[in-house]
Amino acid sequence: MNSEKFLKHPVRHYIWKYRRPFTLGLFFLLITNALDAVYPLIMKKAIDQIAAGEALSAIALTSILFFAVMAGLALTRYCWRVFFGKYHTAAAEDLRNRLFNHLTDLGPNFFHRHQIGELMSLITNDVQAFRSGIGSGLLILFDGISIIFLVIPLMLYLEPTWTWKTLIFLPAVPFLIWLVTKLTFKAFKKQQDDLSDLAAFTQEIVSGIRVIKGFHQEENKVKSYNQISDRYEKSSNHVALIDAFFPPIMRFGVASGTVILLFIAGSDIIAGVASIGTLVAFQRYISKMVWPMTALGYGLSQYQKGLASFDRIRKILEEQTDIPNTGTHRGQDFQSLKVENLTFSYPNADTPTLKNLNFEIQKGDFVGIIGTVGAGKTTLLQILSRLYPVSHGRVLYNGIPIEQWDTTSLRQLVAAVPQEPFLFSESIAENVLLGRPEETDPSLVEQYTEIVDLKEELESLPQKYNSQLGERGVNLSGGQKQRLALA
Repeated sequence: MNSEKFLKHPVRHYIWKYRRPFTLGLFFLLITNALDAVYPLIMKKAIDQIAAGEALSAIALTSILFFAVMAGLALTRYCWRVFFGKYHTAAAEDLRNRLFNHLTDLGPNFFHRHQIGELMSLITNDVQAFRSGIGSGLLILFDGISIIFLVIPLMLYLEPTWTWKTLIFLPAVPFLIWLVTKLTFKAFKKQQDDLSDLAAFTQEIVSGIRVIKGFHQEENKVKSYNQISDRYEKSSNHVALIDAFFPPIMRFGVASGTVILLFIAGSDIIAGVASIGTLVAFQRYISKMVWPMTALGYGLSQYQKGLASFDRIRKILEEQTDIPNTGTHRGQDFQSLKVENLTFSYPNADTPTLKNLNFEIQKGDFVGIIGTVGAGKTTLLQILSRLYPVSHGRVLYNGIPIEQWDTTSLRQLVAAVPQEPFLFSESIAENVLLGRPEETDPSLVEQYTEIVDLKEELESLPQKYNSQLGERGVNLSGGQKQRLALA
């Protein structure tokens, strides 16, 4: 249920989860805006004092007050940046970890349907866009709204007639914002989809660069890459085109107010109804209203982009694994393996890969399984490792059904070396001890590599077992990679 609430209301979830830095950030933001709204009044007082020829001591006191307000403004502005930064940084970290952990729980079927580049884009670009939406997007909205509620009353206090005349065009702005933000949501979602396609294609090209060069397909792949890149460029330009409407929409209503002020304030100042200080302060307040109107548009745009990115993330988080870790049995010693009437079919397959398979292995037995290409040898190994669920029949370890085993404990009984070994970009020793991270004895690495006839070759390297491997062990030969995987 908590997961359902999170997926439905992610913003509410993170605001509540990190409510302390969020609340403190908003508190200091309000103090900042209050001080920012006060200083034009102090400027008005100082200008009127100078115009009236008051003593320098009075002007000095006003100057000290102005300096104190500006110092407080600098301090509170620093504080809200720190606390609000903690809030949205923590939220992004939580979402990134949540997404990564969920991906590690999903089975191979999921990864057959999704490209790695697409998932990389989700965990980097989309998480960052969501962070901006609930971070800077929400902050800008709160900032703009609070300035409106602080500045307009002060404008009414100075000159009520000037206020409604100079802000006459503002009511049309929220409606225009609403129209633009609706377009932003759809356009940004399309942009992120295109970015995922580009990332996936890039990852595939880089991973298969040897094959591409071996078959002299550089030109064809570059052409395909340019097509996908061009599609992403167009969707990005479409988002930028929509975003470009915000500044002119926001600034029109406010900029026109300054022109109106020059017409209506002149006669009042000449008649002595208003002072020069009032005109200066009022113009400062009109300038301050530029940001709230811009903030409403920009903040909503960022927020909509964040929701669009989370919509893509939500689809992945809603994916259910077909191999849930619901078992509780744990064991350290292998005694027997029994397979009864095992039948397995891949999704959308016309015929089963395995059909009515039966065999039993006892501790100490050596068994070889042979078959033609596509007979199901690799599939069987993956089922025995519980990478795929047992849909029909039974698999029992030590007489206990595989579903009743804790997944971590079960896989400690099984050592599997795939046909295409995967080595991590870490040291040779770390790769050898991947399944036993608690081990620190370096002699174990020597012992295991000697068994697979790799010790002498590794000891000839400058850093021996501490030598760093490239991506997928690229700096080793094919045979060395296979033997290192065996170790």
